[in-house]
Amino acid sequence: MSVKVTDLSPQFLKQYRDASRMALDAAAALYEGNVKKRFFQGYYTSQAFRSTAQIVQHVSREAPVFQGGGWYTIIGIPDGELAKPRGKKAKPPKKPTTVGKIALAWELGHHNIFTRRWERVPIFKPVALDSMKAMIDTYNRVLNRYMERGRAVR
Repeated sequence: MSVKVTDLSPQFLKQYRDASRMALDAAAALYEGNVKKRFFQGYYTSQAFRSTAQIVQHVSREAPVFQGGGWYTIIGIPDGELAKPRGKKAKPPKKPTTVGKIALAWELGHHNIFTRRWERVPIFKPVALDSMKAMIDTYNRVLNRYMERGRAVR
């Protein structure tokens, strides 16, 4: 009688890496959706500003990237998108600004030339803190589901 011992650690590690990528992407999708929902509740003093609509259109997430022994992803607003001029007769600005810079000004705070007040409306961090438990639950659920499914595969 003989017993065969097989090391399946390379298969397990590949499966775990794939599962963690999918789990991270699911948690990031949840956060992205919650950020967009929060924008629709009103942003930048009121929802009447056109920049609010431009910003919510550009909130996106990148595909997860494996680096440094783990996965990471970026959720936010790409800085390269130019803000569109307001109104039909509006001239293009001499110094174009990007959608990412507009959002950053509202996140960190700025002196608003229209309201003549200091204004700050943080969205990304409060939504991240509010979504943390749901994101962890989503990550764990997707990771467990993917790992359990792969257990039957040999």
